[in-house]
Amino acid sequence: MENSSRYDINFFKPHTPFLKETVRLVATGLIVWFVAVYGFHVLLRIIETPTPEKNFITYQALYPKLQQGIASFEERKEMANIYLGLLGKSAALLNQKNQELKMAFTSVVISLFETDEKELLLETIAKLKTDKSADIQFVVNTLGIENDLSRVAVLPYALVIPTSLPGQMTSPGIPATMEKYLVHNQSVLTDTKFLGFPFHYFYSAVFLLALFVTICLVYCKAIDRVMKKHDMESEFN
Repeated sequence: MENSSRYDINFFKPHTPFLKETVRLVATGLIVWFVAVYGFHVLLRIIETPTPEKNFITYQALYPKLQQGIASFEERKEMANIYLGLLGKSAALLNQKNQELKMAFTSVVISLFETDEKELLLETIAKLKTDKSADIQFVVNTLGIENDLSRVAVLPYALVIPTSLPGQMTSPGIPATMEKYLVHNQSVLTDTKFLGFPFHYFYSAVFLLALFVTICLVYCKAIDRVMKKHDMESEFN
C-alpha cells in the first residue's frame, strides 16, 4: 500500500514520463482548439466595423420628415416598406408583446389612404385580428409590394388596431430597433467569399469541424508513438 500513490492519475500533477507526455499532447490540442475558436472571434471583434444597410440610410433620411409631418406620399410609402421589411426580419418583432414597430407601420399605412378609404382599412385591420386571410389586396397595391411575396406574407401580422393617429409613426423606441436590426458589424473576414460562402461562416461551420477531427486524429497517432516509446503497446496491436 505504500507505493499505491504512483498509480494515481492526475492531469495537473502527472508522476510518470508517459503521463507527462500525454498531458502535453492533450494540453496542446486544447490550446490549438481554444485559439482557433475564440481567437477568431476576438479577431472578428477587433477588426469589425458597424455597416448600415441601405434601408437604414434611407430611414435616417426619412425619419425626421415623418417627425415634422412633411414627408411626401412616396416617402411615407417607402418608410412603410422599410418598417414592413424589418418586421419580416425577426419573429420577435412580430410577437404580440412587441407592438411599437407594428403600431408605427400601421400609422404610416393609414396615412397613405384618403379619408373615405380609411374606414375600410380600419375595418380590415379589425378583421385581421381574428382572420389573417381577410382581403388586404388593396393595401398590397397601395404599398406596391405585389411581387414581394415575403412582405405580402408578413403584412396581415404587421397591421394592428391603432390607438392614436398619426403620432405613432415615429415612436421613441424605433431608432434603437432600426439600428439593432439594420446595422451589422462587418470586416474583411465577413465580406470575403470562400468556396461560395462568407469566410467567417465557412471558418465556423466547416473549418472548425474539420480541425477538431484533425486534432483527434493527430492525438491518436501521437499517443501511439508515446505508448511505443514507453513500451506500453496494447496487446491488440
